Amino acid sequence: MPESNWSQFIPSLINTFIGVLLALIVGGVIAYLKPNRFKKWFNQLLTKMTLALKWLISKWQLIVLHSFVVILGVVILRIYSDWRILAFSFICYVVGLLSWGLYIGRPISFSRSKSTESKTKFLPISLFPGIGNSYFKSRYIAPPSGDVFLGNARFRLETDALIFDTNEQIRDYSPRNDGGKEIDFQLPEPQNQIKSCYFLINSGNSKSIYAHQGIGEIRLVFKDAPPIVVELVLGENIREWCPGNPGNFVRDASSPMITMDAWTGLSKHGGNAVIDCLQIPVYACMRNCFLEKIILVHKSLQKPPDTMGVHFSIFAMSLEVAQGI
Repeated sequence: MPESNWSQFIPSLINTFIGVLLALIVGGVIAYLKPNRFKKWFNQLLTKMTLALKWLISKWQLIVLHSFVVILGVVILRIYSDWRILAFSFICYVVGLLSWGLYIGRPISFSRSKSTESKTKFLPISLFPGIGNSYFKSRYIAPPSGDVFLGNARFRLETDALIFDTNEQIRDYSPRNDGGKEIDFQLPEPQNQIKSCYFLINSGNSKSIYAHQGIGEIRLVFKDAPPIVVELVLGENIREWCPGNPGNFVRDASSPMITMDAWTGLSKHGGNAVIDCLQIPVYACMRNCFLEKIILVHKSLQKPPDTMGVHFSIFAMSLEVAQGI
């Protein structure tokens, strides 16, 4: 490389290195200070990139046509001067518009197409005795019953349906070193092609001193894949079941995975009560894996002056299963 080129190359290389280093530092600081928002943004970016790549693959004819025009322009026109580059760009633009209008016939969209998206069905799961330790009807006045659609899923709520309440006596559990409990909920039979798991869930005694703290976990345990673990964080993906109670309680949740007010009504004491719906998506790469059991974790969390501790309840479960694959 000539000396004059070296004199331009080295400063450009240094500037590029400094720019990349600054970008990494800024990105690292943002990821450290706001990990949840960064993770959400990164997942959305990966989703958009994946959908864009799928769109490009599905339109391979368009790519082949453009590649042919590029090769034709390079071989025949021998693009070296500025006006030829401009003319070639104009040709590619015109061909792109024509092929887009003739082949696609509609605007480009990186969202999922309803015509290609597989149909889904919901498999409601009942809480059998041993897991269920309280009655649904003992908490609410005229609670929902039958096959109901709450939040984004269909559930089956019987008149005498059992619920799981960590504030009640739990028969079978594994003790944790931190004083908490792990409860294994074995599915009636392993299930694959799961897109999402839905839980009707809320917390109790959700005082503000416990806000933004993990009060439990839900683990989806698969046969041939690592588990999906979701921590229940008060004020993020879980909140107080009876916001009408007087006192300083956590009455809102911020996560987009929680559908607040899936059902609203009254508690047995006449206070405004709610049921929320929590969605736990399953990665597309795990669709062929069989979900075998769900582990419910209750963490022992108690802060003075409170003497009860915060707890949570699961009223119903439902699996969204893909069909036609």
